[in-house]
Amino acid sequence: MTGCWRRWIAAGIFGILVLTSGAVPADAAPSLAALEDELHNVHVNLLADEARATSLQQQATILNAQLQAVNAQLGQTQQKITATQIEVKNTEATMGRTTAHLDRTRRSMQKEQRGLRGVLLFAEQAGPLGYLSVLLSVHSFSEFVTQIGTMAQVASYQRGVVNQLQQEAAAISHDLATLSHNRTVLHHQEATLLSQKAHLAQVATQRASVLSQLHQEQASVAAVESNLKSQGQTLWNAIKQLEAELASGKLTASQLFSIVRSLSAVYGVDPYLIMAVIRQESGGNSKAVSSAGAVGLMQLMPQTAADLGVTDPLNPQQNVRGGIAYLAYLLKLFNGNVAWALAGYNAGPGAVEYYHGIPPYPQTQNYVRNILYMYHHGI
Repeated sequence: MTGCWRRWIAAGIFGILVLTSGAVPADAAPSLAALEDELHNVHVNLLADEARATSLQQQATILNAQLQAVNAQLGQTQQKITATQIEVKNTEATMGRTTAHLDRTRRSMQKEQRGLRGVLLFAEQAGPLGYLSVLLSVHSFSEFVTQIGTMAQVASYQRGVVNQLQQEAAAISHDLATLSHNRTVLHHQEATLLSQKAHLAQVATQRASVLSQLHQEQASVAAVESNLKSQGQTLWNAIKQLEAELASGKLTASQLFSIVRSLSAVYGVDPYLIMAVIRQESGGNSKAVSSAGAVGLMQLMPQTAADLGVTDPLNPQQNVRGGIAYLAYLLKLFNGNVAWALAGYNAGPGAVEYYHGIPPYPQTQNYVRNILYMYHHGI
């Protein structure tokens, strides 16, 4: 859109240059060029900001994806921690039951061992009578031997159970240590993931802040662009108005002076002298045509205009350029004598040379007098 405005404004400027067939007035050209450059710079900056915004949005999308991945991983880790905690509780409960069973078995064995040791100790202390008493308490010696063997087997079985329970207790202790280590590792992973999540959230906040600032800058650039468009519209309207005024032959004093000033510097003629000649010749009407056939602002005769390279005497720019060139020629011809040059402009240089001064024509003498009066009094 900005490029269209730039081309539109440039086309308007080119159109007025073609219309006037010459350079843009010196005071107008810099402002047009500056406006064109400023509009171009705003367009370039806007494109750069849009590229930055696109890049930041892509980074924000990637960041959000990473944040979601971390959240998913964190959720999985928390599930593992929960499962590990449940497993630890179940293992601790199993170990508690095993430990209680082991304690009961130990107490039963200790009780039976104390009873057996008591019987054997009584038999040993009493000697034959003690063994006799043990034998009398049973129906036969073989029953006694059987009873002793059975007790030994019970004691051996209970020792095996105790050993097995001790091995199970050791395995459970090892499992508990492993689970505790795993729980520590999982907690460490959870802390790391939480740290990463916090970092990603901080980066996301920074990205959001940068995007907000970028949107503000884009709004500011859009406001500047809108302002430049408004200025371009105003300039375009002024150009169209100037075109209309040029087409109608009506020029304001400032517009006419802008044309005169830009051309007078080329030929080294005082612009105020040229303005006085234009007022005397045409009154500032670019469409003026005299009864003798003189045309335009400086009333150029067709042959004179052709000799000066003026192809369109009704064009203000061409007419003024031709008139100034002719007046500069006359000033040089008469060694800078302004009065003689003006007389030559009106009556022709041949008449001035013939009379060696202003010809005694009332119309020419009034012509020179009026222009010099306006020139010297700044009218």
